[in-house]
Order: sequence, then C-alpha cells, then structure tokens
Amino acid sequence: MIKAIINYKDVNDEFRRMNDILGILKYKYKNINVSYKKLKKKNELFLTINNERLECHHSLEFYMQAVENILNKV
Repeated sequence: MIKAIINYKDVNDEFRRMNDILGILKYKYKNINVSYKKLKKKNELFLTINNERLECHHSLEFYMQAVENILNKV
C-alpha cells in the first residue's frame, strides 16, 4: 500500500489540482491511500508519498513516475 498525504494550509486551486492528480493515481494504481494534513503555521503545499516529500509544481507524469519507482522498489 502506498500512502500519499497532501500537506496544505489553504484550499486553493493548486490544492484542488493536487487532489485531482491523486484521484487519477488512486484510480490507476488502486493501492494508494490518500489522506490530508492541514498545516497550522506554514503557508505551503506539498505532497508526501511513502514519507518522500515532493513539491506540488510538477505534472501528472512526474507523480506517475514517482509511484512507478516506489512500486518497482517493493
């Protein structure tokens, strides 16, 4: 099981884009658990996949490659 967490401060367009990307990944790979963590002090948005921090300015293909790399390690 792959654990993906969206770490966010505010719900904005970039948050919605990341949520959509994770929805696509969850549909494609079926074994992704998506959760959300609201940050209290920092005004930033990032994604962690199996405790690996990824910035949120990448394309869908980047995140698909990250998931593929994790799956190949297991």
